[in-house]
Amino acid sequence: MEKEIQKNRCIRGIGIDIIIIFFGILGSYIEIYENGLIMLTYYTVESNLFISLGCMLDLIYQIRELQGKRNYTWIKNIKYFGTCCMTITFMVVFFILAPSGGIPEYIRMFFEGPLKYQHTLCPILAVMSFFMVDTYQHDLKKNMAAISLTPTIIYAIISTSLNIAKVMHGPYSFLYVYEQPIWMSVMYVFLIMGIAYLIGWGLWKISRVIKEKRMECYA
Repeated sequence: MEKEIQKNRCIRGIGIDIIIIFFGILGSYIEIYENGLIMLTYYTVESNLFISLGCMLDLIYQIRELQGKRNYTWIKNIKYFGTCCMTITFMVVFFILAPSGGIPEYIRMFFEGPLKYQHTLCPILAVMSFFMVDTYQHDLKKNMAAISLTPTIIYAIISTSLNIAKVMHGPYSFLYVYEQPIWMSVMYVFLIMGIAYLIGWGLWKISRVIKEKRMECYA
């Protein structure tokens, strides 16, 4: 019975991985095709490509799992990092970027063009995959919540440095270091990093609760 459950979970994981890869690459391709390589400076595009990579690696994990082979835990950590990035993308758009334009901006940001893949479908599917599949296949360590900040920190350092050097402008308003006071730039950094950590910790905590509840059911 348990083997059948694990098999179905692997098949479910493969299905969701393939959909995320398709939507993540499709959305990024449309953005780059329509607006040029400048779109690669956007955290949204990079996080979609990152989760697509994570899901490609996860396909290897699922196949090895089906074959009963010893697996690679680092693959699940990479996918978790990607899921955190996708959730950050969703939260930043929802709470920071979209509110300035009201309801029309929310509709545009979440339901129009390639953004419906990047801001809505991929984040939702990534979180679904994490709770429905990854939570049961990998015992995520608590310290991964802090380590999951790494991609966001790297993006922040590079994009802020390029903005200071005037090589890049934006692409987000909170990166406009010359159009706002220093304290505001610092505030945005702490705010977004705080959100990023809470997201990573929240995903870890919920996964623990889900796993504990399941163990109680089988106890």
